[in-house]
Amino acid sequence: MSQDRNNSSIYDTSRTADRVLDIFEYLEGFDAPRTVTQIAEQLSLPKATAFRLVTALRERGYLAQDRPRGGYRLGARLLRLAVGARRQIGVARAAPPILRRLAQETGESCQVSVREGGYALCVAREAAPDQKQWSLTGDVGTIFPLHATAVGKILLAHVPDADRRAYLAAPLAVSTPHTVTGPESLEAILRQVRERGYARDDEEFRVGLCAVAAPVCGADGGVVGAVGVTLLRQSKLAGDKTVARIVPALLEAARELSAELGAPTAPPERNRP
Repeated sequence: MSQDRNNSSIYDTSRTADRVLDIFEYLEGFDAPRTVTQIAEQLSLPKATAFRLVTALRERGYLAQDRPRGGYRLGARLLRLAVGARRQIGVARAAPPILRRLAQETGESCQVSVREGGYALCVAREAAPDQKQWSLTGDVGTIFPLHATAVGKILLAHVPDADRRAYLAAPLAVSTPHTVTGPESLEAILRQVRERGYARDDEEFRVGLCAVAAPVCGADGGVVGAVGVTLLRQSKLAGDKTVARIVPALLEAARELSAELGAPTAPPERNRP
């Protein structure tokens, strides 16, 4: 009986998702708003079901009405999703040759990540030249906490102030004894990230791993991603000497990737370590 209920729940969820996508695809073909009656008739839905779905989508911003009781059209929230998808695809397409050169120059693993909600999402990666069978950066699709990684700090440092405060006010995961979670301490770290133009992670996400990252800008000049270099602390020179060795190549890679994305100006070159 329990299995039957589970199967029924999965079916109902899938059917609802199909109906939502049908609504989007139907409205995509019209410039003028469409009424609930038109939507229901076109998609062979009960009118009450169509009304429930479009109401929920309107409340979330995925559909819009020009006037009360008027017809429905695609909403601005969908445009935001499209812009985000285009940004991620653009970064992922442009990154591979630049990451390969960066890995060769530094001898380290490297990646490019973009912000996905409260996480940094890896969209491109390149293993260290002598470590092709495994990666310190995780596979494409891996997510990382914003507050505990170098790429995450770059992204968090450049979100709108209200979004950053909301993130820092929430409970933050402690990954290692070195993870910083205090809002005031993190605000100071993020302010320093913006001032110097790169971020550091010293075993804050994984014991034994360190990283540095720099911002990648898009066509509007805003930060759309972060390029990072990761290394094993126990097998590499740690601290300022390592940062000094890696950061010049990292900043150049970030500027090159920004230029590929059409940034009006490359990320500003800050103080060297």
